[in-house]
Amino acid sequence: MAEKMGEVYEAYDMEVQGTGRGRGAVILMTDKGVRQVSSLNGTDERLQKEKEFKDKIYEKGFCNIDRVVANREDELVTCDRYGNPFVCREYFQGRECNASSIRDLEKAVINLAWFHRAGRELYMEENTSYTKKTPGNLDRKVNELRRIRNFVSRRTLKNDFEMLYIKTFDYFYSQAEKCLSLFQDNFTYNDKWLGYCHGSYNYHSVMFCDGYIATINFDRFHVGYQLMDLYQFLRKAMEKNRYDITMAKDILSAYSQINYLEHEDYEFIYLMYSFPEKFWKISNRYMNTRKSYISPVLMEKLQKVIEDDQEKLKILSEINDTYGLHKLTN
Repeated sequence: MAEKMGEVYEAYDMEVQGTGRGRGAVILMTDKGVRQVSSLNGTDERLQKEKEFKDKIYEKGFCNIDRVVANREDELVTCDRYGNPFVCREYFQGRECNASSIRDLEKAVINLAWFHRAGRELYMEENTSYTKKTPGNLDRKVNELRRIRNFVSRRTLKNDFEMLYIKTFDYFYSQAEKCLSLFQDNFTYNDKWLGYCHGSYNYHSVMFCDGYIATINFDRFHVGYQLMDLYQFLRKAMEKNRYDITMAKDILSAYSQINYLEHEDYEFIYLMYSFPEKFWKISNRYMNTRKSYISPVLMEKLQKVIEDDQEKLKILSEINDTYGLHKLTN
């Protein structure tokens, strides 16, 4: 393995001085700085778009990002002797954002706000068209839930997971339908939130380095409705902190210091939060697994979603009361 990867490293204009392990990747200490080498995840075309996007956002002043590094042949993908494709990116020395620290989370969400500013500016300069659709693909997810329910209902011999799933389905599906209905009745696009999105911004995507914050893991970057990034960051933070409403308000306040949130923006976050996202994810994962064996982990996740539901409803009520969203709940 070391010899094989050594051949990959040698394809780049850098001298490796030390190695370490990261999340599914190798971290290299080199004379050109820290680098990360990982297997290619996606297509060559997508990687080329990632490089172009990151180079442009870098020029906008959002600089501490894991830009793609070309090899000596000016190619973005380097294959080992067996034909396995690898990608090299700039990387950083630091620690991951602490999901339990409100200080870290506030700094991380402010960093997100600055990224959104740069992403909005870049999007406007490119002057490309964007087909508006329901944020979060809620209409598609509701249809998928219905199909999965029908599939499980038709199974003659149901395992424990499927029996619990059917027992709780109507409750969570009613949440999904209500959320979609409220979206259709209340949501209108605010063009100020159209721009480049990170796509998977959470505490794993933020590194605290010596005097600055770095942003990584742009695998799902796209042009879209930027408040989706904020909602996803908030949802992940709440799951890690037992739905602490004070922390939620602090996170939203920190973001609003950079990109001001108006009443309809809080409505958007409330509506997205009211969708049973975790239940949909479990449903989707179930459909993509062998039905002859359902992992106990999937059962545990479903039980946790059920257990956490009351806490989630409490925080929705608090958000409603704090930001005056009563027209959505009356």
